[in-house]
Formats: sequence, C-alpha cells, structure tokens
Amino acid sequence: MTHHAPIEVTPIGVVETAFADPSQAPAQAAENYAERGTLVVFDRFADGLDGLTAGRHIWLVSWLHAQDDDAMDSLHCVPRGGQRPTGVFSTRSPVRPNRIGMSLVRIVSIDGNRVEFEGVDLANGTPVLDIKPWVRGIDTAPG
Repeated sequence: MTHHAPIEVTPIGVVETAFADPSQAPAQAAENYAERGTLVVFDRFADGLDGLTAGRHIWLVSWLHAQDDDAMDSLHCVPRGGQRPTGVFSTRSPVRPNRIGMSLVRIVSIDGNRVEFEGVDLANGTPVLDIKPWVRGIDTAPG
C-alpha cells in the first residue's frame, strides 16, 4: 500500500455569512435557500468567474476549517436522523478525515470578485477551494 505525501491546496476565496460557528449553520444548503451569503474571491482568481451568471447553481468546494481536530480521527458517526453509528463515508457529516465540504448554492448576483448566493450552510470565514458548475444531467444520477 502506498501512502501519499500531504496535499497542499490554495483557497480561491472565503465566504461571508451570518453564522459565526458551524454548529449554528444548517446541515445542507438546500435547507436554507432563504439565507444569503457572499463568496469573496481573491483578486488573483476573480477572472475565473467569467461565464457564471445569476440564477445558476454552483458547487462551492470548501475547507471546513472550524471543525474540532479531535473529532477528525473518527471514522464513525451517527447521521442526522439516524439511530446508530455508521461509517463517515456513508454520510454527509462535516466531521471527516479531510475537511472538504460541498455546498450546492444558487448565484443571486456577481459584482467584481463578490458572488452573492442563496443556500447558506457554511460558517463565516470558511475558505473556498473551488467552484464547480452544477450541470443538469451530469449532477443527477442516471435512472
């Protein structure tokens, strides 16, 4: 078995939301489309927003920076609404070996390097690693 060296990533921006702590935020963006947040893309990455438009859904791939370090080692958790522990990879729990999060949000507006969106499930200051467009037919399971 080969173990890989640590991977370095560079955030492209951070989110501004009303949630100071992740425990205050909803578990999924779809549960909170009434709430708006802002992605502030760092200037060196702002040109990458070209082609995105209001009304479009995007995935925010984030680094869940505010999770408890001790909990990151656990490979089991009780999923929301569940009764017993199950493997973390069968859940959407934010407490994972790697702190990668995904939020499906809807763009409200874009002004320079600021993307206002609906569907807040991230704490204020959460670093965003990437933006991926949601694409009908690709992001929907076949059948």
